[in-house]
Amino acid sequence: MNLEKVKCFVDIVKYNSFTRAAQENYITQAAISQQIASMEAELGFRLFIRSKRGFTVTDAGKAFYDSSLRLLTLYSRSVSRARCIAENLSGYISLGMWPGLDPTHFYQVIQGMFQEFPNMQLTVWPDNPTDLRHKYTVGKLAMAVVLPYDFANTIGADSVIEPLITCGYRLYVARSHPLAEFDSVDVSELQQEKFVVLGEDGLGFQTYNLMVVEQMQNHHNLTPAFVVPNFATQQTLVAAGQAVMLLPECCMPMTSAPFKAIRLTGYPETCTFSAIWRTSSASPALLAYAAQLKEYFRRLPLEACISPPT
Repeated sequence: MNLEKVKCFVDIVKYNSFTRAAQENYITQAAISQQIASMEAELGFRLFIRSKRGFTVTDAGKAFYDSSLRLLTLYSRSVSRARCIAENLSGYISLGMWPGLDPTHFYQVIQGMFQEFPNMQLTVWPDNPTDLRHKYTVGKLAMAVVLPYDFANTIGADSVIEPLITCGYRLYVARSHPLAEFDSVDVSELQQEKFVVLGEDGLGFQTYNLMVVEQMQNHHNLTPAFVVPNFATQQTLVAAGQAVMLLPECCMPMTSAPFKAIRLTGYPETCTFSAIWRTSSASPALLAYAAQLKEYFRRLPLEACISPPT
């Protein structure tokens, strides 16, 4: 059995969709169905039970999924180590970042890293938290800088969670929105506003419940009018004047032009972004980057970590 088949199977379970898995692997839906049929014949048991309503993963399939994740992780780590040896590299860093997280500070640390490790290879993934968690689990990410709530249940014992920055929230509105004339607003004045939030599939179960259900709804009576799958959709609805959004202070929209950032009063909620990485497969460059990132944020004044209002 080849790893391409295993990855197809993992992606079907991950996305709960043959169509999405086929797109991720650049093959047709018919081809991915053939891959699964071939796997089931080779394994001697069924991975999925199909019906007119869709499919479910069998108990054997669930067990095989867990093993497949470990297999793909091991393969990815092995390739990374071998590439470093073959190309005489001092290290490889694949960095995943929470969507909208201000990358300025990470750029500054990376600039110093290239001086210390001139042959270092770098990949940056700004992605939604659910996909970042999957990439980290299968070994595509050496480090993820995220809110760690949904990572804690999936990372191994060799993973380190290093808190970097704790910040509050800002309100973002379109520049044509009536609130755009204000530089600050109290949260009690926002209960009639239409909020757009990232959904559970994008944020993760625990993160969604903490940030949206507990903080927004239960603590402050802010009810989302729109629940969307990704950051791009969230920004578009705000820029179009259809909704407003809350973002952590150290995050920002991908482009500032259509938005006004407003300080919030009466909203004491905070969130902590952390770097998550593995000790067992860390390259010399990653170890150095983790240490320098921690020191950088330790020495940086909190005001400098927070994106200025626009």
